[in-house]
Amino acid sequence: MPNPGPLDALRARLQAELSPRLISHAVEWGNPRVMTEALRSLQRDLGGDGGRPPTDDLLKSSLQKFFKTQQVASFTELKYVCHGVTVPAGKDQWRLIDKPVLFNELLHLVSGYDAQPRQFRRCYQGLLTGYFGFDRYATAGSDAVGNWQHLRSYLNDHLLPTRKAAKARGTVPDWLQTLHDHKNLLTDDPCSRYAKGLSRGDATELKDICSGLGIEGSSWVLQDALMGYVRVVCAFTDTKFLSELTRLLDLIDGRGEITLPAALAIQATALVVIRYCTCASQPEHAGLRDTCIHWIGNPWINRTAWDAHVNHEPTRQMVNGWLKRRLIKDFFELLAQDGSADLRRLNYWLKWEPKITDMWFVLGTNARDNHSAPFMELRKRMSGRDRVLNDSNHQNNAFVMRIGQLLIIEFGVTGNACYVFAASEFRTSLDRRIFTIAELKQKALATRLSHMSYWEGRFDYELRRLLQSVPLSKGELLAGYPVSPRPALVTLPTLPTQALRENTAPAPMVNQKSERQHVPQSELNSVFTLCASHGIEWEDNRPNAGALWILIPDRNTRVGFAAVLDRHGFRYKEGKGFWLKGED
Repeated sequence: MPNPGPLDALRARLQAELSPRLISHAVEWGNPRVMTEALRSLQRDLGGDGGRPPTDDLLKSSLQKFFKTQQVASFTELKYVCHGVTVPAGKDQWRLIDKPVLFNELLHLVSGYDAQPRQFRRCYQGLLTGYFGFDRYATAGSDAVGNWQHLRSYLNDHLLPTRKAAKARGTVPDWLQTLHDHKNLLTDDPCSRYAKGLSRGDATELKDICSGLGIEGSSWVLQDALMGYVRVVCAFTDTKFLSELTRLLDLIDGRGEITLPAALAIQATALVVIRYCTCASQPEHAGLRDTCIHWIGNPWINRTAWDAHVNHEPTRQMVNGWLKRRLIKDFFELLAQDGSADLRRLNYWLKWEPKITDMWFVLGTNARDNHSAPFMELRKRMSGRDRVLNDSNHQNNAFVMRIGQLLIIEFGVTGNACYVFAASEFRTSLDRRIFTIAELKQKALATRLSHMSYWEGRFDYELRRLLQSVPLSKGELLAGYPVSPRPALVTLPTLPTQALRENTAPAPMVNQKSERQHVPQSELNSVFTLCASHGIEWEDNRPNAGALWILIPDRNTRVGFAAVLDRHGFRYKEGKGFWLKGED
């Protein structure tokens, strides 16, 4: 019989396609079931597994059934249990990985599918999800860690056979190929590879495995890689570490390509700031300071957090000093009445910064309502110690300092004196939110220090005198803050003898032959002490070739004291007081 020609072959095919049996079973256009099957077929052809992770309800339901029976009703249930191996379930939030018997039974059931590569691969993928999702640090020392390590070995042992079986079918899923390329993830050293890349500024590999394997931001993988990177940089020499510091802070603060979980950002911040503290030089680093405040908190307000997360007192003190100096600068640079820096007061209080143990900032209307970037950053730094000032002058602000047993208040608007209190005598709780100007000044209780002329020396003398004369028991604030450590004090002279008492007038011993007089500093200190004890102000203009003035406009109101000044060679000018030119 001759071979059929092309026309005969075409005729035979048409007859077959027009068979009544085929027509009755023809595909219905638009049938969603058919489209779904086609999509699954396409996914399988392209290397996908054609399945989705189970919903939370299905997953937990399958886990609870397995917990009760140690069996599964279907392959689908087994796959769900694999996905939930590290997921808390039930009222007690138990996890399968915490239960050695259940965990080993699960692996036994999965191994039963060795001869069915596609089904085994789906279970393997579920177990891998649990492996990456396990919180290995929170459960250190528990049975779960041993089971997790067993899971790692199981996944590692079956990686090559699983990939080989997939390749034999013609397609290797993308996730499986990614895992094969990064099989270090299933070893005792899973992430140093990525830490080294990050230290070179290359996050490509880490991003690839996170996207390719569906690794969440909370996974230990990210934690290991990034903490490894931080440790690598912290092990650098000072010069190289400092050159990498900006990039470290960008990573911690979420300005890079990868965002850290909060717990990891706190750990990284602690490592970096401790390393900075060990550098040969530790100048204030504004970026590191602000990162520390954001993730750990104000070092004097949140002492507990610093002890818990950093636990390195020299580091806390370093950042504490940075923040205090920055806040002092904020007040005298940004909150001055005319917007220009009050450099004299700024430099003066910066000198006292090591003795300042707490600060509060009582802001007027203008400072609170200013939405410019500098003021928004200022208020952020003051968070927790910012208060509200109700004053008719909307430009005014108050800076409250704690030094030892003293409370000291400076105001932003010029023309205001500095007010000093024994802390226990300040009648308003600093826990309050709103203050009036009168509630801050409390004139009847305060020692008032004027900023007249060359006031810095008088402030030094008076503050040191008060720190010695005010008992430590006077250091309790109304809000119940503890007494702060007493600052280092200078030795001050004793008060003058009976001849210096206010109503005693010893015979004057005035030598007025020369305008310039040499009076020993010890005797001048006695004069200053007496001035301070009686609220008498003085001005020392001698550094500028001027005179030392004791401001007593009417000598008849201080007869005894006037006689002592006469004795020391002071001259008197009606309406102003006593003056002396001499060595400063």
